[in-house]
Amino acid sequence: MKYKVKYLPSLSQDIRRIAEALEEYPNKAKRLLKEMDEKLLKLEEMPNMWPVFYARPKYRKMVLEDHLLFYTVDEKHRVVRICRILYGKKDISSQLED
Repeated sequence: MKYKVKYLPSLSQDIRRIAEALEEYPNKAKRLLKEMDEKLLKLEEMPNMWPVFYARPKYRKMVLEDHLLFYTVDEKHRVVRICRILYGKKDISSQLED
């Protein structure tokens, strides 16, 4: 049985911010979106394939080029919640909400 993938509102803000930052690099933006789409599809079948983020154990961390996507897994309801996508070279812990 597949997991349902849900996107939290905070993710759309992150994607807008990334789109603005990558306006001058359309090929990089396309690669990032393609990679994100491919990896998100895999979460429906194997949500625990990415490691737990050591600084915030409730999150799992997926690497997307130079960005990190954070999500949670609700095993009971079989739901994956996509929470944030952040530039990986910044202080990630301070940007994640509890």
